[in-house]
Amino acid sequence: MAVDTSLRRGSHGAAKLEACVDRDFEMAKKLIEDTVRSLGLDPAATCVENGDARASWTLKRGSVSVLVSLAKPASDATTYLRVASPVVSLPSDGTRHLAMCRRLLELNASGLSNAAFGLVGDRVIAVSERPTQGLDQQEVEQMVRHLAAVADTFDDRLAKEFGAAKA
Repeated sequence: MAVDTSLRRGSHGAAKLEACVDRDFEMAKKLIEDTVRSLGLDPAATCVENGDARASWTLKRGSVSVLVSLAKPASDATTYLRVASPVVSLPSDGTRHLAMCRRLLELNASGLSNAAFGLVGDRVIAVSERPTQGLDQQEVEQMVRHLAAVADTFDDRLAKEFGAAKA
C-alpha cells in the first residue's frame, strides 16, 4: 500500500492540507508496522515513541541497532521517514578524528547510495531519509535492510582504520 497524496493536488485551505498530512502519517505508520512484522518483530515491542507528530521503532538487525522514525514537522506539510543507525564514536585523537571526518565525507560523495554518514554529538551515524509521498512497504523494508547493512559493514571498517569504538 503506497501513501496516497492525491488530496494534496488542488486542495485549498489549511484544514484540508492538515488532514492530508495526518492521513499520510497514519498510512506511513501502518506501512512501518507491517514492515516490522515482515522482519519477524513485534511493532508494539519495538515502538519507542508513538505520538501525533512522531513515531519511532528500534530494531536489532545483525550487530547493529536501527532507529526507524516517522515525523511530520509543524513547519512542513510533509511526513518524513528517517532510518538511522549508530556506527562508531569519533576517535578522541585529533589527527584520527580529522582523518575519519574526511573519510566519511569521501564515502558520502562516492561510496554510498541511499545513505549518508552524519554526526550526532561525537557519534557517527548512517542515515537515510525520504518523504512518505508514494512510499510502499518494499521501500520501507529496503531502507531498513540497506541502512543496517551499511552500518554493519562500516562499523568494523572504521573501527579498524581509525581505532574508533563501535557504537
